[in-house]
Amino acid sequence: MKTINIKNGEGYLWWSDQQSPKVYQKEQIDICLDETKNPFVVEGQLYDKECGKSYSIKYVDGQYLINIFKVEEQDFNNPDNDQKAFLSNRMGDRWLQFLRYWEEIKDENCMNLPVLTFTKDVFVGFKEKEETL
Repeated sequence: MKTINIKNGEGYLWWSDQQSPKVYQKEQIDICLDETKNPFVVEGQLYDKECGKSYSIKYVDGQYLINIFKVEEQDFNNPDNDQKAFLSNRMGDRWLQFLRYWEEIKDENCMNLPVLTFTKDVFVGFKEKEETL
């Protein structure tokens, strides 16, 4: 069982018994993820801007896969990272904002030279349509 408490967060949780996700915008989010209870969260993306934490939640084969990422302020200005926005499905006209992280990793197929390699997408909140990049 995992508990997530966010004072002023945003994102969504898609419950197994719902046709669309529950959207949170700048509000208190308290959730207890218990693998033995129904309904359960099928997927979720939550962002706590105050402490710079992003939560990615997926329910797969009876277990929660929860990834917690620390997002530093300088990550938004790092030229190796991209900011991507994707139009949401069943959440109105909200755009989901992600930081796409790239790292230099030696590649044996490139004479062991460092190559920028995609490592992760991290949810960092919603953006309005006119704010998309």
